Amino acid sequence: MDTFPKCSVCHQELTLKGPVPYLLPCLHALCGTCVTSPAGGVISCSTCQREVNLTETSLQKDAVRQKEIFHLTVKHRTTEPLCTNDDDGNQAVCWCQECEEFLCEYCQNMHSSVKVSRNHAVHNFGDITPTKLENKTNCSIHERYPLDLFDKSCNMCICCQCRRGEHADHEVCYLDEAAEGVTQRIEQHGKDLSALLSRQQTHLQSIRQETQLTNRTQDTLRKTIEHTFRSLRSHLDQREKELLIDLESQTRETKATLHALETSCEEHHARCTDISGYIRKCFLYASTSVLVQLETTVEGMTRICLETASPETHDVPEAVFNINGLSKLKSDMSGFGNITTLKEDSEGGTSEDKQTQTDDDYLADLEQKHEMELAKLESKKDKNCQVALETIDRLQTLIGFTTGGCVHLLKTGVADRRMVLHCVHLKYDKDRANLAWVHINTEGDLVNRKSDTRPAGEGRLKKYSGTCSTAPLPRAGCPQYWEMKSRVSLDETLPWGWVILEVGVCREEQRDVYWIGGRPGSYSLTVAHCPTHGGICRMTWKEWECVLHQPDTLPNTAGASHTLHYGVVYDDARKKIVFIDVKENKVMSTLGNVDSSQPLWPMLGVYSQPGPTVIMTLVVGRDINMTEEKKAMIVKALSSW
Repeated sequence: MDTFPKCSVCHQELTLKGPVPYLLPCLHALCGTCVTSPAGGVISCSTCQREVNLTETSLQKDAVRQKEIFHLTVKHRTTEPLCTNDDDGNQAVCWCQECEEFLCEYCQNMHSSVKVSRNHAVHNFGDITPTKLENKTNCSIHERYPLDLFDKSCNMCICCQCRRGEHADHEVCYLDEAAEGVTQRIEQHGKDLSALLSRQQTHLQSIRQETQLTNRTQDTLRKTIEHTFRSLRSHLDQREKELLIDLESQTRETKATLHALETSCEEHHARCTDISGYIRKCFLYASTSVLVQLETTVEGMTRICLETASPETHDVPEAVFNINGLSKLKSDMSGFGNITTLKEDSEGGTSEDKQTQTDDDYLADLEQKHEMELAKLESKKDKNCQVALETIDRLQTLIGFTTGGCVHLLKTGVADRRMVLHCVHLKYDKDRANLAWVHINTEGDLVNRKSDTRPAGEGRLKKYSGTCSTAPLPRAGCPQYWEMKSRVSLDETLPWGWVILEVGVCREEQRDVYWIGGRPGSYSLTVAHCPTHGGICRMTWKEWECVLHQPDTLPNTAGASHTLHYGVVYDDARKKIVFIDVKENKVMSTLGNVDSSQPLWPMLGVYSQPGPTVIMTLVVGRDINMTEEKKAMIVKALSSW
């Protein structure tokens, strides 16, 4: 906080006597010189590489940094300020808050003796704090009156005379009240960024620990390899070189991956740190009117940080040196030794290798073993063995399973198709999205705002506020699973009966209705304002009937933001659909006797336009964090009731 800010373009230090600082949309500083000098009117912020067209963007003076520069100057460079009262060139020793002037010793004495300024608040440099720099701003139109009101309709500060004039019919409140609300919202932005920074710090530490572990593993394996080959040097010189090269190559790839992850996370961390630091400065230096003006910019940059957060998990394989076959080394010299990862389950691998085996690998191994058994059983068909025929049928069913997306075994070691969970790779059908109410943004998320452009094309939904998947759910004979994460921002309290979002499945003929809940052949979860409870509730629908009503899903509070994370399990073999609250880690409802005689289409809807902002992200395939606890919860829901 004691470092003077610099211009993000020319990198010159911003000083009290230098050019006035301006605020870029990314919350970084730009000096007054660079504002008027860019070629073509476009500048690039060197801190975050964001380009700004100054001919299209109106920049405001950075009042926060102006006060920061003033405070740092009187704190650390006390000989720099000169008396501004008579411009006599004398060194200033104090500051008059009301006159906003530096005073030398002579002018200070005169200032205190004159009746008009005798009671002014004069501060010595050593006593000045950010709170003592606060000074009410007068209206630019009615210069004698302070800006102590805020016009919500015009989104601007006004005085009492403005209130009687052209702002008479507008919704007006006291500036302190408006600033209090803005302060609370900006404080929440600061808390959100602090939480994100904490997670990023943990993620960075984890990456660095993995890097250290990789280095230690490399050192350990190098010693093991060298010790092994020293005893067989006359036979293994050439092979040793090949393996060391292989080890170096694999380690280099691992380090490159970790370095790329670390660099990406550090860049995002630095960006968030800058914005978080500026928020702290706002509370030190910004006046109430400046806080009100800054809210939209701070909220926008905070949302960008939160929405572009880097993934907090990484998957880096660890190398191991396999020395099985040492007793046959002399006879098997050409094939001895290899560098593998712990995830590879090669023949004769260590027990640690097998413990890290993934579900996909395990299923592949099962299928390979079953293919061998199948070949043996096929040869016994002529014996008319009933057991053999039943086993052949079971194995053929398993081997014929399509593994598009991601596969997990709900019960390890059970080669049963009904215990294979398929995380399907659903996609939004962009060609059917109802562009009159929703659109799919550049990040691939479904947003409850109409599209700016409406490309021509037949087949778009006309009533449903959302879209469907690109294809119906397959009749896989095993549970299928997908998730959706929705960010809901309530700009104001949700009115009576308004719907926020809907997820579920329905028949093809029910896809283009206002909402699928309560329709034949439809099964859905709806989040909406409930007339019965007066709050926002979750309602589970099975065809015509609302089978479950859960009140108080989230508080109906203006200015609040919430994240809803739900999962859906569809099991055509058991005729069940399960809705899961991923954040609370619990099953919300299980619907039985699902009619799957016709193909069922996943439906995803976002509502309340205009009003709350709803952004729905599909979480599918390998992006799903499938924990053992989640598996157990799914097994229990499908096995019971």
